[in-house]
Amino acid sequence: MAINFGLANDYNVFVFGNLSLSNTDAEGRVAVGGNAVLSNYGVGAGITPLPPAGTDPSFVVGGAVNVSSGSNASGNTVISPTSTVINYTMGNPNGALTTGTPIDFAEAERYLKCASLFWGSLEANGTGTVVFGQLNLTGTDETLNIFQLDSTNLYGSGLSLAQLNGINIIAPINSTILINITGTNILYGSYQIFRNGITATRENARKILWNFPEALTWSNSTTAIYGSVLAPYAAAATTFSQINGNIIFDSYTGNAESHNELFEGELPEPTGCLVTTSSTTSSSTSTTTTTTTTTTTTTTTSTTSTTSTTTAVPQPRSQAITDLFESVALQQAALSHILNAEGEKLQKILSFEDLRTETILQANKSVESMVDAVSGLELILKQKLELFDDCLCDGDMP
Repeated sequence: MAINFGLANDYNVFVFGNLSLSNTDAEGRVAVGGNAVLSNYGVGAGITPLPPAGTDPSFVVGGAVNVSSGSNASGNTVISPTSTVINYTMGNPNGALTTGTPIDFAEAERYLKCASLFWGSLEANGTGTVVFGQLNLTGTDETLNIFQLDSTNLYGSGLSLAQLNGINIIAPINSTILINITGTNILYGSYQIFRNGITATRENARKILWNFPEALTWSNSTTAIYGSVLAPYAAAATTFSQINGNIIFDSYTGNAESHNELFEGELPEPTGCLVTTSSTTSSSTSTTTTTTTTTTTTTTTSTTSTTSTTTAVPQPRSQAITDLFESVALQQAALSHILNAEGEKLQKILSFEDLRTETILQANKSVESMVDAVSGLELILKQKLELFDDCLCDGDMP
């Protein structure tokens, strides 16, 4: 068991693509792989103790920089040597605007997308019910409680995540909570999150992870999320809300507050997602001499030295690739059902008597919109498969 968000471990906000926020702040560190468009935005005011001046890469940007006002309170703003600075008027009371590449965003993205799929495939040991519109998640394990939720139909209730009036997580207070939520379009409603019947606290958030391995969009307006959010494929949009924990998206827009309650839970290490390392072993040499009064026999064993290079990855690429392919196959099957349903819908409409031209045009527009959406999802699935293009090598092939 290990705590491991990889290169994003120490960052309150971590996005692979673009970040566009205004009139809010992240209490912790912020990393942006793409363009940063920020207005009146604060970074790092909640980092304690304050790092030595000029030492901490508190705000890292890999793309273009368009930042007006605000402050990086804890350290340096580090931009890529290839970044374009459109505007930068953020204050740096404990650092400066510098150039460098302290984060390998491509590697961080590869690992976190793989890890999200891995954690999302773990078997649930907790249960859930929806009672009078409140989702109750119940676990009894003292160490790790895992829940699997369908965002569009929570535990067969017919209610979606957006239609709830509350979420209550009932489990040992010191246990890690992993909530895996399926669905491509995630939308929270407006409600409170409870821990064992009491309004959740920022301290509670440090042991909770909300994992969205399928989400392509993620939206929240007024609900305060307690726990880290991992949605590595998602374009996220937030307004008038807060997230307490590590926040990891593909892209992120809005004005939600980001509270620096970094994840302290214990999750199974996603071993198939780790990079490879090498080790060397060598056997020892022994020499034995035996003498008697009648004969003398000297026996010397040969020296054996073996050097081998291994990868420190149990179930290395094969398991990660298998999990990825299974995920893609399931989503492909779902998309085929959607397209089939659209065809049946169109046939049903065309069978109506006294069918008006306007109705046909509206139906066609609806089907066309759905086909376009499915085409976009197909592109995302193709990108998922391409994650492992560079990971295959001759030794992995049969």
